[in-house]
Amino acid sequence: MSRYLLLPLAMTAVSASVLPRTPETGAGAAAAPAVAARAPNSAGLLSFPIVERRTFKGPATRLRRRDDEAVLYNHTNVAYMIELGLGTPPQQVRVQLDTGSNELWVDPDCSTVTTTASQQFCESVGTFDPNDSSTLVDGEEYATLAYGRGTAYIDYVLDNIVVPGSDNTTLKQVQFGVAVSSDDAAVPICGVGFGKDYNLEYNNIVDELTLQGVTNSRTLSLALGSATSDNGKEPVSDNIGNGIVIFGGVDTKKFAGPLYKYTNLPPQSSDPGQPWRYWIQLDSIGFTSPGKTSSSAYSGSSLPIVLDSGSSLSYLPQTVMDSLAKSFGVKAGSDGSLIVDCDYGAKGGYIDFTFGSLVISVPLSDFIWEAEANVCAVGALPSTDTTALLGDTFLRSAYVVFDQDHQEIYMAQAANCGSNEQVLSADGNYNLTGECTVQQKSAAVGLVPTSAMALFALVGVQALMSFL
Repeated sequence: MSRYLLLPLAMTAVSASVLPRTPETGAGAAAAPAVAARAPNSAGLLSFPIVERRTFKGPATRLRRRDDEAVLYNHTNVAYMIELGLGTPPQQVRVQLDTGSNELWVDPDCSTVTTTASQQFCESVGTFDPNDSSTLVDGEEYATLAYGRGTAYIDYVLDNIVVPGSDNTTLKQVQFGVAVSSDDAAVPICGVGFGKDYNLEYNNIVDELTLQGVTNSRTLSLALGSATSDNGKEPVSDNIGNGIVIFGGVDTKKFAGPLYKYTNLPPQSSDPGQPWRYWIQLDSIGFTSPGKTSSSAYSGSSLPIVLDSGSSLSYLPQTVMDSLAKSFGVKAGSDGSLIVDCDYGAKGGYIDFTFGSLVISVPLSDFIWEAEANVCAVGALPSTDTTALLGDTFLRSAYVVFDQDHQEIYMAQAANCGSNEQVLSADGNYNLTGECTVQQKSAAVGLVPTSAMALFALVGVQALMSFL
């Protein structure tokens, strides 16, 4: 039996890296098309609806550095989930989609979670019983997965995975972990970072999708959307909103403007263990005040940063947090949190993230967390004790394509004007433009679509996202 100790990163886990390949250099818009329209039930891509799940609301607590998975308050835990059917017959389990880690594992011990709200959340996602699967094979290996919040001790198994709602697409004998115990880990994880030949000694789910012919490329595109749930118990069909992850494809009606291509930066020397992650060069962060349409860059906001859907909040350098405090006109708490008026975002304004020629503008209404009635906070904390990363508070406003085959990342401003899924080939260089039409900014109400269809879509998105 062998054992692999995974390194912590904020609220996600990452594995120790092996010898990586060297990425290509350069950034900018792509040049050559490499997609094909998807016919119904055709091979080449696999799409999952994403469900945003909140913990059950518990009694209010004071704001502090680490209280639960979402850091702020014991009832603001938000996890973006997909549903899998594990084993034969399939057992339905919802797992957190995590671009910040690399492995799939299930069955956290809910009794070890520190709050009642998180325990109820943990118990709502489903469990997998290896004894009830006729196709399970014991992997005879185990691992310790260490997270920024929580630890899981897992046994590896190999079993079939059925994707609900996808014509029963079945992956054969995929390796994943089943927790034999865990400590304060409130949710099972589906890590979709770099797998074999990068961080792992086996194929993860992204690898298996390509090797088993379900997808044509080791790519995934992410639109978190904004479906909401107060108690986390609704069926997927009642709570999918606009969120979708597509393995091996894109949806050109989930973003506006061209997809910009960037180098996925190699492992960073400052990162313990130097694993492969979704690193991208961030050029600046700025603040657009309510009623204004332009911003200036904060000092210290140019840096490599990780894109991490497993982290509810973003983690930014202290200099940037100091600038945010000044822009919001507040003083930081002892834990670095910034408490603001809950109606601040209703006045307009943005946090602007610049990547070369692309600016992702996040409305303040989406970057401010309503922790409880009349208590709200900015959706970021200092990265003093962890790697700088952009979590869900950023990713809800971005459409991102991760290309592991070519170590590249594509991004555009997120939008929603329907659905048009397209297959991505293994050739790379995806020259795609979103079908949604959105103006850059409006001082009054934010990013405003210029077509009636886009207006209807974006109003729906903003209404769903306004709770944060």
